[in-house]
Amino acid sequence: MRGGRFGTGMNFFMSVHRHTLEEDEKARARRDAHAMRVRMQQAKPSGLLGDGRLSRWSDVHASGLFGYDGIFLGGLDGRLLFYRGDAPLMTYARTGSGKGRDLILPNLAHLRDRSLIVCDPKDGENAFVSAAHRHDTLGHKVIFLNPFNINGAGFLNTKINPFHLLVDIVRGGARIDSEASEIAHILIHRPIKASGEEWVRSGALRLTATVLEYLALFDPENCTPARLWSFANSSGFDLGAQFALMETCGVASVEGRAASFNLVRSDAPKQWEAYKSALADALAPFAPDSALAISTSANEFSFASLKHEPATVYLMLPSEKLDVGAPWISLIVNYAIEAIAKERGKLSTLFILDEFAQLPPINTVPKATRLYRSKGIQLWFFAQGRFSLRERWPEVLAKEFEDQAGIVTMRSVSEPDLIRDVELWSGNRTILNRGVSHNGGTVETAAANLGESKRSVLQAEDIIGLGMGRQIIKVATMPHLIVADCVPFFTVDPWKRQLGDVRALHRGEFE
Repeated sequence: MRGGRFGTGMNFFMSVHRHTLEEDEKARARRDAHAMRVRMQQAKPSGLLGDGRLSRWSDVHASGLFGYDGIFLGGLDGRLLFYRGDAPLMTYARTGSGKGRDLILPNLAHLRDRSLIVCDPKDGENAFVSAAHRHDTLGHKVIFLNPFNINGAGFLNTKINPFHLLVDIVRGGARIDSEASEIAHILIHRPIKASGEEWVRSGALRLTATVLEYLALFDPENCTPARLWSFANSSGFDLGAQFALMETCGVASVEGRAASFNLVRSDAPKQWEAYKSALADALAPFAPDSALAISTSANEFSFASLKHEPATVYLMLPSEKLDVGAPWISLIVNYAIEAIAKERGKLSTLFILDEFAQLPPINTVPKATRLYRSKGIQLWFFAQGRFSLRERWPEVLAKEFEDQAGIVTMRSVSEPDLIRDVELWSGNRTILNRGVSHNGGTVETAAANLGESKRSVLQAEDIIGLGMGRQIIKVATMPHLIVADCVPFFTVDPWKRQLGDVRALHRGEFE
């Protein structure tokens, strides 16, 4: 009996002891699980895989972008952003995204400390709403290059001969080097799609440069696009007489090239006709008595004066004439860049190059971005996107424009290539990955885990989701991108009172 009771007691004791140990183990497991859950809930990324972020208010403040002078960019947390540097600017904004309303017009409303050259290829909208304010309030001299007489007497046209660049060089006692060839490349620009006729273009370029150099040296009064058109459309005795003059002009380089082309004319007439036709096609917009021929027949304004007296020059075209007038804009911009670069003066000049991707490539533009910042030349490129820019320019140069830019603004981004780069520029950040697993069977188990991975600060859905009211700004001197507000001019006082209503232009309500 005693042995039985003792065994029963020991069994009971062992059972209680085992139960106590199990309960203690369960309690400890619950405590550990609770502690682990708390740690997982409170866990923060280590940053070992990246610690990227967007710019904060303090970053922007330290960069000096807040203020009231410089080139207006947009807004951040109720403060306006301005760029005071001298580097080029690049804006990617597709049609209808509001770049004129939010960028071009605000700067036409307030920039007074420099001269401006404004490409205005949409019916003179920029001139219509801002010219009076820039003249009357800001004290700028206002010049209209308006070959198609938009708004008639309201915007009196000023004639500019872009070939006068060569005449200026000769009269200054210098030698024409690449300048005639650069003009030829604007007139006979590389086609968007390769045609296999590059030899024709090459010959036409050399022919154009030869004739331009001769005219600048020996017939400067007639060194005009219309005179070059006459050469391209002449034949017979008239053409032979012109070659005879060039072959005996006394300048060895011109004589040699002229003799070579004259030989082609007589021995390979089909090859000559190909050269001549390419030149004639390029000069069709400058036929005698055409609007562009008349507007380029004289030189009534000196771009060099922009270094000494603040002025705003509008290059105006009807929107339906952009294809015809694009070479004219490129020629004028080419002339202006070189003329301003050669002049010494205290004022800088900002070129607002709207629809830049629609213009024939201008060889002086890469030169200006690389070398002319110290000469007071600042370029602001506006393009609908990378694709349109790379249709006109070699990819390496299009990329260089981006790399050289002190500011790149992007809105309504949809191009996959640009989205990928924005993701890259935004940097990587470390994020936590929480997981739960469950195993069935005789004994069911569950587990939770915590890991880390990296992702871009701005992903494609973030970039596309910014919509029309926000923009991404890449500042060359800042390590983080800025996501800023787009600020229309009519929301800012006094700009909303200083600029006109572009809708009045299209209603025919001219002042």
